[in-house]
Amino acid sequence: MIRAISFIAICLVSFVTLSSQTKLTLQDAVSKTLDNNYNILMVKKDVEIAENSVDIGNAGFLPTLDATGSYRYSAEDAETVTSQGTFPGNNNETTNLNGAVTLGWTLFDGFAMFARYDKFDELEKLNKITLQLEIETRLQELFNVYYQIKMLSKNIGLLEETLKFSDDRLKFLTASNEYGATTGTEVLRAKVDYNTDFSNLQRQQAALKTAKFQLKYIMGEVTTEDYELTSDLAVREEYDYNSLKDMAFDRNSSIQQAMINKEISEQDERIIEAAYYPNIQFSGGYSYSEQTSKVGFILGSNSEGVNAQLSLRWNLFDGFRTRIADQNTEISIEKQDIFIQNIRAMIETNLLTNYQAYSDLKDVLKLEEDNLVTATENFERSKSMFKYGTINSLDLRQSQINLLATEQRIVNLKHEIKTYETTLLMLSGQLRGE
Repeated sequence: MIRAISFIAICLVSFVTLSSQTKLTLQDAVSKTLDNNYNILMVKKDVEIAENSVDIGNAGFLPTLDATGSYRYSAEDAETVTSQGTFPGNNNETTNLNGAVTLGWTLFDGFAMFARYDKFDELEKLNKITLQLEIETRLQELFNVYYQIKMLSKNIGLLEETLKFSDDRLKFLTASNEYGATTGTEVLRAKVDYNTDFSNLQRQQAALKTAKFQLKYIMGEVTTEDYELTSDLAVREEYDYNSLKDMAFDRNSSIQQAMINKEISEQDERIIEAAYYPNIQFSGGYSYSEQTSKVGFILGSNSEGVNAQLSLRWNLFDGFRTRIADQNTEISIEKQDIFIQNIRAMIETNLLTNYQAYSDLKDVLKLEEDNLVTATENFERSKSMFKYGTINSLDLRQSQINLLATEQRIVNLKHEIKTYETTLLMLSGQLRGE
């Protein structure tokens, strides 16, 4: 009775869950991830900062303008003693008012301002590539979890069918035992098999719940809404390795990131080499000053006027610090070249490894699909033979297990193939959510 209630409860929960689920295609999941994923949103802010930094004022092309001002009031009692006598100075109030506007402008700094602007431009590109790499990483996570949920859902469907057959088999053996047509041992064995299938089903259902929580987190959602994933685990036709390789060298984000870092190092070298040139500064301004006093010979004064200055500074020797910094930057650029070669070699190795695994697993999948036909035919024959008493329940269970194992291997293989396919797309720069 408990067994029947458990089986019916599983069926009812599955039906209610399916009827209340929101359909979610893979493209819908991609859109949600691009819009809501927390990691992607944070990196987008870094891109905004980099874009905001690309400005001629930030690079040093524009002048600076400062305004200063002050007001001072004092009231003092003073007494002056001289050879002619003592002179009191009570209530000596004075005021001082000053104001100035100063302009400073670097007219020439050895082309450093141009190099800084170009560096900010390269930093913007670097942040955009970093964003692209972050998008690819999160989409790879999304695809893998999405396909994992599809795999778990299919496995749950297979286990539900297996559990239903185990329940029918147990009912049949229980009824046969009542009429003495079978032994109690076979009934007990059927109960163990049923409980095993039920336990396997529950574990898969628990794993499915965990995977769905992970999927919603990747999409930037923290809700109780459940989804029915509608995109299938369809295996694509064979990829062309040479095309993938060409695309990887042209579009892979890690390679592009390394190349931009080299460009940034080259701009740093230009900034350092600016110290070899003279620096020309212009400064000018307007100032106003006013002073008043109630006592004394001078009771008030004021002045105002403009000023301008053109100055040149040229460092002739700094202890070879500039030369050493320049040499170190050149070494850093050479290191970047080696790093780019390393990245390209690593990408090519990973691409070849994943492509080979992808192709091999597709061949294995074809064998398993052929094997499924045999396993299905064997199971159907075993059911007929068991019905007429030609084989016992143990033989029937074995054919059932063989069929389930074959079906699960096919589902797992498809999931593994899709995982390798996702990696190939990422390595070749195609996983961009475009």
